[in-house]
Amino acid sequence: WNNASYRKFNVGSLTSTGYTLSTTGPTYQQKPAINAWAAEFNDVEIDVVADAEGGLFHAGARAIENADGTWTYYYAVFNLNSDFSGAGFSVPASGTISNEGFYAVAYHSGEPYSSAPWEITVGSSDVTWYVGSTYAEDPNANALRWGTMYNFWFTSDAAPAQGEVTLATFKNDGAVTYSTIVPGGPPPVPGDLNGDGFVNGADLAILLGCWGEVTDSTCVPSDLNQDGLVNGADLATLLSDWTGG
Repeated sequence: WNNASYRKFNVGSLTSTGYTLSTTGPTYQQKPAINAWAAEFNDVEIDVVADAEGGLFHAGARAIENADGTWTYYYAVFNLNSDFSGAGFSVPASGTISNEGFYAVAYHSGEPYSSAPWEITVGSSDVTWYVGSTYAEDPNANALRWGTMYNFWFTSDAAPAQGEVTLATFKNDGAVTYSTIVPGGPPPVPGDLNGDGFVNGADLAILLGCWGEVTDSTCVPSDLNQDGLVNGADLATLLSDWTGG
């Protein structure tokens, strides 16, 4: 359960044979490299998830707020030592979903396993990635095997919350659940510039402080119609959203 360690590398210039690499810092013993994600960004959540026989997956999640009232949700699942392997990943998702994606390292050098990407389905209440075949149908399907990490992502206009995600397992046709970051909050109100749940004088002050052409990234949210200017049109939108409080 602790037979993985990682070490950081500096990536140098590109040469004809590839990028130059050099190690830096200590070896982080008994921790898989997915933990480096949380070490670099304090809003990353890492969970350890056991399958039905005690094989371990390490799963990470992060939600990044965009400048247009949406969040991009990133997930990574590393199979440390589960022989069952991963076959699917499902996230409960509210709001409008877009830009779904998947990444898996390709098999090569004569390995018998498929490198076909997982299928993605956006339902009314969740986003699901699935290997596409059961173990009985194709034991060489592109399951998430031990020592491998797969990545999943999408964009939603629902704010981050805690929710139960599902990791399906391959050889036993089973599933495990765990709690992590999911889009579960209400879509933001455009005029709520300070994110306190109200549109009031504090938000009006922010907008007026950014009046004119948008040249500062901190003023991008005040450009409510995204035309490059903070002006009367944005003020009208804010006032239409006014809740007081």
